[in-house]
Amino acid sequence: MNNKGWCTLLAVLALVGCRANTDSVEQFISDAHLYAKADIEPLPEPYYFVADDFVMTNDRVPFSQPQPEEIDSKEAIGKDCWQPDDSRRRQPLESFPLDQLVMKGIMGGGKQRWALIYTPESKLAQLRVGQYIGLNHGRVLKITPQYIDIEEILSDGKGCWLKRDNQLRLKAEDIPVF
Repeated sequence: MNNKGWCTLLAVLALVGCRANTDSVEQFISDAHLYAKADIEPLPEPYYFVADDFVMTNDRVPFSQPQPEEIDSKEAIGKDCWQPDDSRRRQPLESFPLDQLVMKGIMGGGKQRWALIYTPESKLAQLRVGQYIGLNHGRVLKITPQYIDIEEILSDGKGCWLKRDNQLRLKAEDIPVF
């Protein structure tokens, strides 16, 4: 027999072998529903979060930035402790917190170095040793290519003042690569 004959014989046998299923589909579905058992655990009760009411305990608004403390000068009278010079004229970089100022680099060399400081007002300012920076009476002690040494003065809350060392560093992304 040739290929055409075999193909025809196979097609006839395939058609003869297929008989329609005489079972009812509706009967199968009803039997499946009748004998099916579902083992499903019930869902846990949902958790409902209840927020406490906000009660204002003092006059400070909790959503605003805190301001540096102002010490009553009357408290300091009669105390034997160091006090900052309040008669000194404030410099422009003293109106910004240190965390908002960015060291961009230095100019000069040897003892005549100026640090370049970028302000939140998008201005570039020069800073020398001995000048003041930041909100806490910060005085510049030393300028290096990597950082600025600053001596800050903080109130102890009882009328006296304490000195603290701090640094303003040149950020890694600002260092030029040659």
